[in-house]
Amino acid sequence: MRKQPRKQLCEQGFTLIEMIVSVVILSVAILALSTSTTRLVRVAVSAETNALALQAVEDRISEVRLHPIYQQLDSLYTESGVAVPHMDGFTRDTKLDRIIKEGERAGKFIDYTRITVSVDGPGLSVPVSRTITIGGF
Repeated sequence: MRKQPRKQLCEQGFTLIEMIVSVVILSVAILALSTSTTRLVRVAVSAETNALALQAVEDRISEVRLHPIYQQLDSLYTESGVAVPHMDGFTRDTKLDRIIKEGERAGKFIDYTRITVSVDGPGLSVPVSRTITIGGF
């Protein structure tokens, strides 16, 4: 008896088991991609929220630094729990500590103010805060 020639590989087709295995592998790959995409979106949203909060902090610090009368800073800018404009749900605290020390020479004083601004709100794991020091004249 003569052997029949084997069918070529492309004519044989796939078995049901091969199809199931390939679908499972494809499903795992798609699931991994969707998980990565979800994490990437969360990180991007978190970074944008942090950037907006930092901008609100920097804006407030600039506003305080640009005020022309140094002696009025404490009374004008100290605040707690104030809503941040254009940022729903965010609050800002501004703390000013004026420090006056006696200088090395008689009759001379060292006068400076420590300004701390922090912004807190939804999407921030910790409040965004910055402290600077400015000197009086």
